[in-house]
Amino acid sequence: MKLHAKSGGKSRSFAIVFIIGTVISALHLSHSPLLTRPCFNLGAPGAGKGTLSAYLAQKYNLVHYSVGDGLRAWMRLNRSTELAAKIQSKLDNQGFLTSEDLNPFIYREILDAINRNEPEVKGILVDGYPRCIDQLDSFGTWPFQDTVPLTPGDDGKISLVIKPDLVFSFQITKQNARARYLRRGRDTNDSVDKFEKRFTEYELETLPVEQEYRKPGISISIDVNGTKDENIEALTESLSQCEIWQKAIGG
Repeated sequence: MKLHAKSGGKSRSFAIVFIIGTVISALHLSHSPLLTRPCFNLGAPGAGKGTLSAYLAQKYNLVHYSVGDGLRAWMRLNRSTELAAKIQSKLDNQGFLTSEDLNPFIYREILDAINRNEPEVKGILVDGYPRCIDQLDSFGTWPFQDTVPLTPGDDGKISLVIKPDLVFSFQITKQNARARYLRRGRDTNDSVDKFEKRFTEYELETLPVEQEYRKPGISISIDVNGTKDENIEALTESLSQCEIWQKAIGG
């Protein structure tokens, strides 16, 4: 599948990488034209998503955008607005935001990354999306075609559905995930009860997303129960042997 985007009139390879709990998604784009090669990454809270995202961003020259961190920063700056109140209410009552809520934020970050005049940047790492089937279905149909329209692929056909070429599934036991979650101290509200709520949400909402991408046999599982260095080594080794990743990101 090919996409067209303007970026200083030059053509270069660009990738969008999604990380969902433990899911990495890489959507490969190249400026004028852009190629789409999505790769998703799914997993539980406490699997080391932020650590592995930072590593991937540095090693592969990717822009790292955390949906959660970005949303929290926006909420702090816009706390008194009606939209902020609506988002906070949804987070308090249902845990997940809909695609309608999130897509404008993600859309802006993706376009900002695409339009950067930094040839060394290969793509954007989107951390924390999609976390449920609704979000997955929404991004399954390219939402940015007005700005980055689709053109026919090698077979002469235009596909309106974007499917990942590769899905990474970071596997961690609940016991280890809980220990990491409580140890990281990212949020003063982190607690055993909050972990249990988030882990249950992961099992009910995000696991079906992960399972959806196992059906076509494009999911790669990586054990991340080890130390930080062991997990990075395991990830690096898997990527070095993954032809699709090499093609999308270029090493």
